[in-house]
Formats: sequence, structure tokens, C-alpha cells
Amino acid sequence: MYSDTPQERLFLNAKPFAHYCSYPLENAILYENDSQLGIIFNFIAIALMLAPNCSLLAFAVMSNHFHFILEGEPEWCEAFIGKLIELLDNYFRYNGKSDLCGKIKLTPTVISSLKQLKDEIAYVIRNPFVVRNDVNVFACPSTSGYLYFNPMLKKEGTFASDLKGRALREFLHTRKGIIVLTDRFRVLNGVAQPWSFVDYERAMSFFSNAREFVTWTLKNIEGQVEIALRLGEAPSLSDQELLSVAFKLCKQQFAGMPPSKLQEKDKMKLALMLKNDYYASNGQISRTIGLPASIVNSMFPLAAKQ
Repeated sequence: MYSDTPQERLFLNAKPFAHYCSYPLENAILYENDSQLGIIFNFIAIALMLAPNCSLLAFAVMSNHFHFILEGEPEWCEAFIGKLIELLDNYFRYNGKSDLCGKIKLTPTVISSLKQLKDEIAYVIRNPFVVRNDVNVFACPSTSGYLYFNPMLKKEGTFASDLKGRALREFLHTRKGIIVLTDRFRVLNGVAQPWSFVDYERAMSFFSNAREFVTWTLKNIEGQVEIALRLGEAPSLSDQELLSVAFKLCKQQFAGMPPSKLQEKDKMKLALMLKNDYYASNGQISRTIGLPASIVNSMFPLAAKQ
């Protein structure tokens, strides 16, 4: 049922939203260090400058793929994507990575509801967090997650339009064409600063408050699984997240009895649900619901060999 909240009204009066994602490269990486990540930030900022009617609400620059949440008419968003890929291709070609040129294909998913918008933003900023155990979802420099509801956010840097001579050439990292930078974004130590090119305040306005944002990011497990499957990615839940799912399933299927107290046959039923619907690993299932590893491995022998 439609809920007439300020966030709903804001969504209904907004421009179209889309989640652009590129398919992960199998045998190549987009950047190897912070310096190369900074170059990609520069290209994102330049592409947004050249497609001024497109707003970037969230991003994740993974080592082998991209995620962008964009607001704007489809042609505006496509202009940003096209310019970004052009800049990347030029950079790869001039820096001995011509094998990467043409491999980045960013395809959109239209966002049709406020719930989906919040799901997609959460999914994007969680991306490094679900694949690496050393990542803080709200402090990862390769995503925009640290920008939202952050009273300690530092806003430093000079206007891009102030770059001249060598500093400008090093910022652009391209010899093809002449790009005149404007004051739309800021630059610090040669890197475009995400706080100046991500419309994070706009993204924040679709959440009621900081608590809702944090809860949506960390606890909306069903939404994360749904998006991962749509994108052809295997959902990756932590043990704690999977345990939360297990308790929810127990409440629905086993009269609220906790996983550890279930009989073995019911634990096996629960294991099937966790494997089929949430792509849990054998080890996770065993740890989470207390089913012996030997039984779990006999249920899912192919997974046991991986």
C-alpha cells in the first residue's frame, strides 16, 4: 500500500533512477592501488561534468567492475556512461592495458519504487563489504558509503577549474582532446573528491534518518539477495546475517524454535532453504544451525569439494 511520506513524495517527483552495473571481468583488474583508483575518480568526475543533467547518488568501484546509482533521464545517464567508458578506454590504451578496452559494459536496471531505490543504494555500498572481511561498509574509500550521514566528513580541495599546466595534465591522464574543467567538483592531491561529485545529500533525503539508512544497509538481507540474483552474482552473507535469516525462517516454519534446538530432520530442511534461497556455504550452514559438517557435506557434495 502506498505510504504518503516526504520520501515517497520526493521519489514520485524525481527524475528517473537507474542502477548501472558492469559484468565482472574474469581475467583483468581495473586498478591495482589507491593511485589508480584516484584516476578512475577523476574520470567519473569529468564524465559527470560533461553530462551535467545526470546525478550520481551512489557508487562502488570494485577491482573488476562498477556500480552506479544515477538520477536523470535515460539519455543523460547514457551520456555519462558513454563518456566514462571513453575516458577509461583512452587511459587503458595509453598505459599498456589495451586488452581492457571495450570490455566494460555498463547496463541499467530501472528503479521503480522508493523501496527499490533504497535497496539498490544499500547493495552498491555493501559490495566490497560482502566479499572482503577487512572492509568497513561505512568507511570504504572505493564506495560512497562513508559520505552519508557523516558529521565528520572532511570537505577539502581546490576547484578543478583552478588546475593549470602540469597539474591539469596529470589530472586528466589523457592526451586525446581538450577538456576544460569547471568548478563543479574539488580536487585534493590530484584526485577528484567523491564528496564533491556524488550527490550524497540527495541520496540521504530518501531515508528518514541515519538509523534507517544504517538499518537498511546492514539488515535488509532479502533485498540484497534479490538484487544479487538479478545481477547474476552469488549472494554473500556473513555468518551473523545468515543466523538472522535462520531465526526468521524458524519463526515462519518451525514455530519459533531456535535453529540449535531443532531436530536433525528439521535442521536439514532449514539447511536446504539456506542453501537454495540464500546461497550459504556448507561451512556457514554447519556453523549457523549446528548441523554436523558431515551431514551438510553429504547433502551438498558438490559444494563440499569447492
